[in-house]
Amino acid sequence: MTAIPPIAVALTSALDRFEHAGSRMLGAVTGADDSAIGSAYVDMSTAKVQAVAAISMIRFSDEMYKALIAMSQESNTQTARET
Repeated sequence: MTAIPPIAVALTSALDRFEHAGSRMLGAVTGADDSAIGSAYVDMSTAKVQAVAAISMIRFSDEMYKALIAMSQESNTQTARET
């Protein structure tokens, strides 16, 4: 069991939103709609924050698994010494 797949889905979704917002930004810049530029910028900023959060969760999950493995190995070593 792992927590990575749902986090990977969230990261992929955030990156897709960032790409879509970037396309909207490009369209707004080539047009003359200032409100579309602002909206696209806000969407890009939101997607960036969501991507950073997903990456942080992946790092946290990785560190937690490493700590659990280390604890398990330590426990196994202690058990082997006692027998």
